[in-house]
Amino acid sequence: MLLSALYTNAHAQDTGRRSPSPTSQTPHSLSPASQTPLSATPPLDRHPIVDLARTGLLDNLVDSVGLYFYPDKKLNPDQLPALLFSQNAHHYEHFLPPVRVNGLTILRFTLTNSADTPVSAFFCPGFLIDDIRLYRYSSNLPHGAGAPRIDPPSVEPVPRVLPDDPDSLGYRKITLGPHDTSTFFAVLSFIKASSNSINTTITRTNLIHQAILINHKDKTVIDIITNLFAGIMLMMIFYATSEYLQTGKPEFLYYVGYSVCISLLLFLKSTLTQVATSFNFFFESFLDNIIFNVGYIFYIIFHRKFLNTKRDFRSLDKYLLWGSWAIAGLMVFYIVFYWLSPDFRIANTIENSTKILLLVISVIFIVKGLTYRDRLMNYIVMGNISLCLLSALSQTIISTNLHLFKGTTVLNQALFYYEAGITIELLFFLFALTFKNKMEIISSIQKEEKLKLEGERKEMEKQVAVLAAKQDERNRISVDMHDELGSGVTAIRLMSEIVKSKMKDETLPEIEKISHSANELLNKMNTIIWTMTSSNDTVENMIAYIRSYAVEFFENTSIDCIFSMPDIIPSHEISGEKRRNIFLSVKEALNNVLKHSQSQVVKINVTVQETLIIEIRDDGIGINLEKLRKFGNGLNNMKKRMNSIDGEFNIENHQGTITTFYLTL
Repeated sequence: MLLSALYTNAHAQDTGRRSPSPTSQTPHSLSPASQTPLSATPPLDRHPIVDLARTGLLDNLVDSVGLYFYPDKKLNPDQLPALLFSQNAHHYEHFLPPVRVNGLTILRFTLTNSADTPVSAFFCPGFLIDDIRLYRYSSNLPHGAGAPRIDPPSVEPVPRVLPDDPDSLGYRKITLGPHDTSTFFAVLSFIKASSNSINTTITRTNLIHQAILINHKDKTVIDIITNLFAGIMLMMIFYATSEYLQTGKPEFLYYVGYSVCISLLLFLKSTLTQVATSFNFFFESFLDNIIFNVGYIFYIIFHRKFLNTKRDFRSLDKYLLWGSWAIAGLMVFYIVFYWLSPDFRIANTIENSTKILLLVISVIFIVKGLTYRDRLMNYIVMGNISLCLLSALSQTIISTNLHLFKGTTVLNQALFYYEAGITIELLFFLFALTFKNKMEIISSIQKEEKLKLEGERKEMEKQVAVLAAKQDERNRISVDMHDELGSGVTAIRLMSEIVKSKMKDETLPEIEKISHSANELLNKMNTIIWTMTSSNDTVENMIAYIRSYAVEFFENTSIDCIFSMPDIIPSHEISGEKRRNIFLSVKEALNNVLKHSQSQVVKINVTVQETLIIEIRDDGIGINLEKLRKFGNGLNNMKKRMNSIDGEFNIENHQGTITTFYLTL
């Protein structure tokens, strides 16, 4: 898997291991059918002999090791001396081809002990090896001074002795007697992974714990950066979890799944680097690819939910949906062939196909995303562009052993650029999240305003309906009063006049009162009907009614009435309540003029702009403002009526009496 290759290569570069030589030749292979009997074996090729007495801490044996790839998992140890070993183990210091993982890898090396006492050391052939079997070859050559000849030669298994350390599966103990020399065969079975390597070392027994500490637990700069990045991803897990708990949006839950997978993957990669434990073997061979696939399935689903592609980008949504199903299908095939097929190449091909599919999905997502003029989409696309470009740079460093900078620096590590790509993609995600939250807040405010306006509109419609119902009721009452009460009062008045005419000089005072009361009642009823009729709810109609009343009121009196009003009266609506209170106030003022002013002329001036002003001016004796007892009720009534409709009332002396009414329209 891409991440596995990135990390393994990065760590190998950081620890100073050499890159594979592009000109190395493939070692010879021997099929089981062509095995040569031990008795007919040719002489063993001579390789440099390593003196066990002079070994120290992690001495490299790569130049002293012969290499042979056996195509099957079953091998008769007696056939080991007949195999034709090559000396190009340098070619496999980083990775073994998948085809070699299907069989056995056999190493041959010769050790000697120049000391006078037995010497022991721990042999480590490399990493990610789940089975190590050591065999000692005893030839017909003497092993020391005065040693007897051994005939015939034999291949004997070396006892399986491991260091007293939890991280010890990759080590086997070898012991040589004084002045002893022997050839050893290491039969290796690698785990099903594309990151296997051959890095043979030997360490004196008393230094093995230091060797394990250096070889497996020594943290490099890239490991520290990886742990730091895993910590950043952990913070994103907490953040996305809190967002999900607060908003309940499923996209944050999928982002949590993606972050958990990626942070766990990187953390385990940095923690388990070159650790020889059963869990690391399982992780490197199988679990890392599953975590990676599950993480990116979560990532694709997160994109669909976060961008709401099902609603806004339907073609892209279908593409992402089928892409996630394709990755899931390849993952299922990978699991089946990993566990059921002995040929690792099938599972490795499926794993590489998943990488290619992820690359294709990313490229198509970027290309299609750039065609949308959507700011949220643009943020996500820019993050994916950064991740793809830096991942491509990481793969280039892996493939070509490219060094961008001189010396040993983390900037030459492939994994650094992959993690930098994820970090930049994470920043663009935060930009997108901030923008989306901002847009959701604006949308929420707009929705609230829309609901508020809708509520106000409904309330206004309700008030209009109520007002219309009131107007209809007023009109009905006014019609009933006019048709029923008006005709009755008119009949009373006519009959009283008929009685008066018949009685001639003998008219009773009560008959005169009945006639007068009927006449007043008819006038008041007409005023009420005028007030209640909704068709009269205009300023122009009210002024015309006041003018008609005033002229008629002073018609049979000694006072001349002069009424002045604008030629064009602006169109203003006015409620029946306001019309009634203004009219009654004006009526009261005219009564006062007739009863108390002793004037000859009364002038009524009406002004209509933003404010309605009605001024009643007489040329009488004026009003004593200090002695208002006889005007008390009338003036108080006018004041109360104007206050009830938010109007104003004023009375003053100026060559008579000036009474003014104000009402804001």
